[in-house]
Amino acid sequence: MYYDPLVDVQHRLPAAMALTTSYYAGPQVPEDARRLFEAACVSAGWDRDIPKPLRATRGTGSSLVLAREWGLSDLEAKLVAAIEDSYEPTWDEATGEFTWGLGLDEEHPRGQFNAFLAAAEASGAAMWTGLSAAPLDPCPQVVDVDFPEVALTRAEWIDGALYLRLAPLHPDPAARTSFRIVGAQPRQWEVSGLDGCTVDLTTTGVQVRVPRVAAEIAFTPSSY
Repeated sequence: MYYDPLVDVQHRLPAAMALTTSYYAGPQVPEDARRLFEAACVSAGWDRDIPKPLRATRGTGSSLVLAREWGLSDLEAKLVAAIEDSYEPTWDEATGEFTWGLGLDEEHPRGQFNAFLAAAEASGAAMWTGLSAAPLDPCPQVVDVDFPEVALTRAEWIDGALYLRLAPLHPDPAARTSFRIVGAQPRQWEVSGLDGCTVDLTTTGVQVRVPRVAAEIAFTPSSY
């Protein structure tokens, strides 16, 4: 797990600990990381079955990322089933948040463990390697969303057009919410999918005000 060359200390742990180590190594040395990951799965007994209930650990979420990264469908299915059974996936309707309790009986969901599980929910084949292979291309962003009153379950640029999906915690057609689009060149926009939208060009971006309802909205540039 760790070697200190100055004091010649080797921190030895079971190979199963590499369920997390291989996650970090995966984008950098994928072939070595996969060998390490497979050895960790054998050490943990996951090549046979995944015992339930699962212990709360970072390694579960990181392993699901790698199972999806490398197309290990059998392991992915076993991990998903064990996580569903053991980790208390929960929608908090008061805040609109989805978290895992992990059986820890804590007041707040454990952040680091939830972060790995959330990454696994968003992951897919070769995505972790692709994300790390090169810098992300800069793109315009949607900011100042009134979360948790309103969440965006989609915010995607396709051929210069922006597609949003609004998910309000408490829908109210009489109320309005706002957000800004920054990083886009000043332009006129055609808005479709929701009546009552106002779009204003400002010095700090594009100011958008919309009714606080669930909706799919498309912002298509009409001119620069």
